[in-house]
Amino acid sequence: MKTKNDAGERLLSAWLTLSSTLWNERIVTGMTFNEAFVCNLLSRQDAAQPLTATDLCQRTKLLKSQMNKVLSEMERKGYIQRIRSEKDKRQVLLHLTEAGQAAYAKEHSGISAILHHLVEDLGEEKALHAADIVEEITQSLKKIEIL
Repeated sequence: MKTKNDAGERLLSAWLTLSSTLWNERIVTGMTFNEAFVCNLLSRQDAAQPLTATDLCQRTKLLKSQMNKVLSEMERKGYIQRIRSEKDKRQVLLHLTEAGQAAYAKEHSGISAILHHLVEDLGEEKALHAADIVEEITQSLKKIEIL
């Protein structure tokens, strides 16, 4: 009889294997994973409510020192602009530049090609089910304050 511990161990094994595969295959090649993550968040953000470094820390779960390093490098590469808020001078708002949008679009097209093959392999129904399960796992981890 399988136990909850067996299920947990199998989940851990699958998680580690997936993480390792994604990391070792270097899905993102022209920028770091964290840069791509930040670009993704900034590209989906409503222009009326730009994000701050604090917002990005909350969404990515990176430490403030890590986020500052990522943002400094992105600014050096010309991917982002930091603009002081007109409403609240204490806030620095982050904006994706055209160069950042182009770099992210290039990365995204590579990722999209991989996802296309993955969906083709698994089938749309399984792929959607997998996405639902991953979202459920994320929500569950948030409840127990892991993420």
